[in-house]
Amino acid sequence: MRAGELERAALLLAAAPEVASDPEAAYRLGVAQALSGRTAEAAATWRAALRLDAQHPGALYDLGCALVQLGDDAGAARAFLRLLDAHPDHAEGRFNLGNLLFRIGAAEDAVAVYAPLTEAEPPTRGALVNLGRALRRLGRLEEADACYRRALVADPDDHLAHWNRAHVLFLMGRWAEGFAAWEHRRAAGMGPPVIPALPEWRGGPPPATLLAVAEQGHGDAIQCLRYLPELLARGCRPVLAVHGALVGLARALLPQVEVRDLSEPGAAEAWAPLFSLPHRLGVPNPRVVPEIAAAPGFAAALAALRAERPARGRRVGVAWAGNPHHDNDRWRSMRWCDLAPLVASRPDLDWVSLQVGAEAPGAPPAPPLPDFAATARVAAGLDLVIAVDTAVAHLAATLGVPTWLLLAAEPDWRWGQRGATTPWYASARLFRQRRLGDWGPVVREVAAALASLPAQGGE
Repeated sequence: MRAGELERAALLLAAAPEVASDPEAAYRLGVAQALSGRTAEAAATWRAALRLDAQHPGALYDLGCALVQLGDDAGAARAFLRLLDAHPDHAEGRFNLGNLLFRIGAAEDAVAVYAPLTEAEPPTRGALVNLGRALRRLGRLEEADACYRRALVADPDDHLAHWNRAHVLFLMGRWAEGFAAWEHRRAAGMGPPVIPALPEWRGGPPPATLLAVAEQGHGDAIQCLRYLPELLARGCRPVLAVHGALVGLARALLPQVEVRDLSEPGAAEAWAPLFSLPHRLGVPNPRVVPEIAAAPGFAAALAALRAERPARGRRVGVAWAGNPHHDNDRWRSMRWCDLAPLVASRPDLDWVSLQVGAEAPGAPPAPPLPDFAATARVAAGLDLVIAVDTAVAHLAATLGVPTWLLLAAEPDWRWGQRGATTPWYASARLFRQRRLGDWGPVVREVAAALASLPAQGGE
């Protein structure tokens, strides 16, 4: 094993008679199997080792980790709990159990498991950051902030702690501090997909031409379009580089801005990440910068989009799922079956699906939506859009379409901790979960709101 001959080591260990009676020998066989990529075999071997020594710390810990890889969360939790029952000071086991509990939605339990790891001086950095993350999910924002501040006392350059703290500050409405902390995201590994070979503008008077590079998801880019007119107002000619699916939309909504695909970002004197504009322009509070509707040319662009509206009754668009690769998609997206009762209860409405990539039997018909410009043409002709926290909601709200946003109990940073309104979009109304993963009460609240709308002719 020390020489890295793992397959040979596994064969030799499997043939050794000690494996049948010596828990340490059985444990090492499992290690050789795991390092060879045979995770299921290793798990079976560690179970055999535990029949010889029910409290073997290595076998319990590695079995828990293997079961996480194999998708057996319940089995992994049992292994880690057995480990901590026998060895309560096993820090790695405690940390991994906390991570597992948080991932499956048991944030209260995760907090209890992480807490002992933060009592030492200096505290375990990873435990502080993850405890803060679990506290944030529970809405205990001041406690979460205290965790990140403790981590930053130990290491002021802990970029991941800064980035996590930014989310808490945003949720608390502390926009200036939040966007300052948000600047650490690139160093924490959350940078834009393209780093141009240009000087980076970091604040002060903007250059004559500035390349603003989109980052994160499509909704984030749509949200930040409002900062391009701010650059124009300061005498800067912005060049916007976005994902291909957004190019047509951005050109339609901001005809005075040069819009390029990220693969060919174009030339400029300097560049900046799109989501750094609030901090570097010195306008971190979203209430200060007008929505894009105030931009020159927007009204004409919107009128062109709405010209295709069919002459029907009240039309309502729906989107129930976001990008499945988003790190919080398990909680922010819903299944079609969660929303289906609402649609079925109102056959008098003309329902339109704005969903891309998560079609479901029985869902409303979806028009072709090859890019966001096409989605905008459909959304602009709707009376209402009901959507989870995804790019469709950003798009509809940007167009000024009444948008009912269905939020998980742990909302994304931009929506705040409570309330039915947001400074980002005047046309948005927020409907919030009370318990993580439980969409039933939210859908019933939306149904009641729909029932209270005036008749089509009385608006």
